[in-house]
Amino acid sequence: MRRYRIAGVLACFALCCGAAAAEGGLASREIGRWKLELGVEDRLRVEQRRDFDFNDDASDNGALVLQRARLNARASLEKKYEVVVDGADSRVYSAHIRRTAQEDAFDLRQAYVRAAGIAGSPFDLRAGRQEIKYGKGRLISGSAWANRGNHFDIAILRYKKEGLYADLMYGTRVRYFDHSFNEWNRHDTLNGVYAGYQKEKTSPLFEAYFLSNQDLGSVRTLNRHTAGARMQTEVPGGVVCDLEVPYQFGKSAGVPVSAYALHFDATRAFAGPWTPSLTASYNLATGDRKAGNRMNNTFIPLFQATHETYGIMDLFRWQNMREAALEAALTPAKNWKLIPATNFFWLDSYRDSWYDSTAARLRTMAAGKARHYAGQELSLTLKYDLSSALKLDAGYAHFFAGDFLKDSGAHDDADWVYFQTNLKI
Repeated sequence: MRRYRIAGVLACFALCCGAAAAEGGLASREIGRWKLELGVEDRLRVEQRRDFDFNDDASDNGALVLQRARLNARASLEKKYEVVVDGADSRVYSAHIRRTAQEDAFDLRQAYVRAAGIAGSPFDLRAGRQEIKYGKGRLISGSAWANRGNHFDIAILRYKKEGLYADLMYGTRVRYFDHSFNEWNRHDTLNGVYAGYQKEKTSPLFEAYFLSNQDLGSVRTLNRHTAGARMQTEVPGGVVCDLEVPYQFGKSAGVPVSAYALHFDATRAFAGPWTPSLTASYNLATGDRKAGNRMNNTFIPLFQATHETYGIMDLFRWQNMREAALEAALTPAKNWKLIPATNFFWLDSYRDSWYDSTAARLRTMAAGKARHYAGQELSLTLKYDLSSALKLDAGYAHFFAGDFLKDSGAHDDADWVYFQTNLKI
């Protein structure tokens, strides 16, 4: 019943915006000092997977169809006040393989209010259910790719003045329930501060953060803190570099935590046909060194983005891994983009598990020793904007099994192909 009440509120708000837009035949409409907007999005993706368990003898090859529809409404008053409400409905269909946990019948996705320049001060306040993203999304992000992304019931107080900004936040991650209303989860809270400075858009960017992920029921169960810094700047030669280094400490399941991660990438754009750019990157996230040593060395990427960050097959995340990657971006014609890439992966510790982008364990070494090299992903992505509203993209990737798989069990290569349409009006 609560789900239908939420749907009703969203529908009424959207209809009000829609009626206002219909008067002028526009997607948005000015009514007095208020601006009302209505948006609709529908995305459909088909994926074909082969040997994602690296075992050709297992019957686990098949297709997934993921569909996601969103309806959103926004009301704003002179850029000072904003009310946003939107809902989403997500479906998954499968053939010959198990469906992923990406279904959620129509539910509230966002419902928040924002007040800018409170009482003429440099403070803004945004509170309610919302998606948030910081930096490149390696620690906190929603997900444009997944049907079900991270969103929070959270309040964020922002200070911004002359290039300096700082967010003070407190909230809980929303827990999905497919057949009932999604609710906040007191066992998965997020609080802390994220600050940065950038004088101008072309100036160097400096960011620092302290984030706590806790269980309100028992800080002994989860009380993990992440302190880190990020810098982005252009160096001689037109190369843009991005460096991020977080460190984690606290307790997890009653065990002390000491873990760290590192990201570095360098991007160079070139003139000439297809206006190419080239990005080289390196990633490291520590894994547990030894089982039962009463110290947890596994870095956890909190609420990360779940696609394209570490290869498009989503076989890895910023956890017990090392990666070296090379990616090119090409524009062969207007509205077209071609992205070839290669990614090389190692496990930081073979005694820890191999985790995919959803934190599922793909392989754990039962006993003995293993080499660290996990394998290589080779991929090609093609994107085409048919119009401002309709975007198409497709991709293919092949994973070449490495030494760790050979030392720990089945070690067949894996393949993945997808096609996606995204309509947004």
